[in-house]
Amino acid sequence: MRHEATAVAVPRGASTAPLVVAHRGAWGIGPQNSLRALDDAIAIGCDAIELDVRRTADGQIVLVHDARVRLRTVNRLEHHQVQARMKVGQAPLLAEVLRRAADRILVDIELKEDGYVAETMEVVTRHLHPGQFVVTSFRDRILNQVRAAAPDARTGLLLAPRRHRDLEARVRHTGASFLAPHVSLARTSLFSWAAQRGLALWVWTVNDRRLLRGAFNDPRVAAVITDEPERALVLSRIVDTVDSRR
Repeated sequence: MRHEATAVAVPRGASTAPLVVAHRGAWGIGPQNSLRALDDAIAIGCDAIELDVRRTADGQIVLVHDARVRLRTVNRLEHHQVQARMKVGQAPLLAEVLRRAADRILVDIELKEDGYVAETMEVVTRHLHPGQFVVTSFRDRILNQVRAAAPDARTGLLLAPRRHRDLEARVRHTGASFLAPHVSLARTSLFSWAAQRGLALWVWTVNDRRLLRGAFNDPRVAAVITDEPERALVLSRIVDTVDSRR
């Protein structure tokens, strides 16, 4: 089965470089996974923002990366308790973030856990149309549930920095639209393997200037997920300038 190698994107003008995706938002001033991090990502011109989703004990779908907050698991704390343990502005409701992001920036939603996929997708599809978001996960089962709940959703299979077996079967089984490998996998045969199958690559987390430059010059890379979005945007514009002169 061959997949479309599209970047699934709202393009940055006529840019030919990979998308710049702000990892947990642009959190140089505001904290990660916050409304301020979203607003800053939009303000500096990022193509997309990556967000981490979990559910609290009182059933709220919120933005939190770690499973534990000050030694307590998020799913055993109520929303206000999670927020009290984090920096001001963190752990906002997913719905609030999506309302703010709609028609302004592409959203990459990482589902961290199983158990509330359909519930999350109901929130997502209520606020965004399929062209405004992608959903990523390390777990095949979660991606299958996303497709069941939102058949038009674009999904990406996250790949950790280790050897991956049965990847062909996993891609076929999940129906993933693209792969999201860790940047360390750029040194393996994975990128060529994906390109041969028409699978776009969203690479994480690319922060080093040399690695960013390499990613922006690699035609197999469709998106760069980074904690350094301002640096990435500068390098992206350099790539665009060079390309325009060829």
